[in-house]
Amino acid sequence: MKKLTIIGLAAMALVILVLLKNQIASDWGAATVTEIQSVTAESSCAKKILLDANREGREITRRDLNRVKDQCVSIDQQAKAF
Repeated sequence: MKKLTIIGLAAMALVILVLLKNQIASDWGAATVTEIQSVTAESSCAKKILLDANREGREITRRDLNRVKDQCVSIDQQAKAF
């Protein structure tokens, strides 16, 4: 009975690790053209940052898109004030 409990917990931990790995791999994966266009359409700040990254020849990941969106929210709000 004790062995079954340990095996069950180990199997559950393995499933959790696989799910986390898939999420992390997705975040670090290259962003698609559609994903990049949706972010740049909403924000001129994001467009500038991502254009700069593109000029430098950097691969843009989904994680980059999320960070740029978060970073540009306040900048875009300030730009609307002018």
